Amino acid sequence: MHVIKYLLIALCLFTSSCVRKQDDPAIVQARIRSMQTHTFVGHDGKKVIKEILAILQDEGYMIKNVSSDFGLLTAELDTNIEKFSSKFWAYLFSGKRARWKKHSVLEMTSNVTEEGNKTKVRINFLMRIYDNLGRVVDVHQIMNEEAYQDIFVRIQRGLLS
Repeated sequence: MHVIKYLLIALCLFTSSCVRKQDDPAIVQARIRSMQTHTFVGHDGKKVIKEILAILQDEGYMIKNVSSDFGLLTAELDTNIEKFSSKFWAYLFSGKRARWKKHSVLEMTSNVTEEGNKTKVRINFLMRIYDNLGRVVDVHQIMNEEAYQDIFVRIQRGLLS
């Protein structure tokens, strides 16, 4: 009986030491905010908002809301992501109840804040994926640092031209 007890204690100690350390949520949020934020020096907020609008429209986004008083801008990019092979295999295995990824919506929200001669911009991208029945299959925040750096570089170029 004591052997089983000691084995259980050893097993608990062993498995507890294998638990992955979780990052502090405040630190993770600070990293995300840093990735999504950029400061432009020497440009007023309205000019920055106009440049963001121009870039988004060039990319095919539909502007949903703009409030220069609050520095808020929202836009969406709709994309058909249906693949013939996904549709084929879904019909083959599920018949009329088949479901496959059909449509994605990339939502962008921007917050523009003027601080003296600086304008701080925070951008957030969120991806929603829908199936052929219009049901949400996946929702996730875009965490690719390169996507945020790309748009900030494009804004900077536009402000300088």
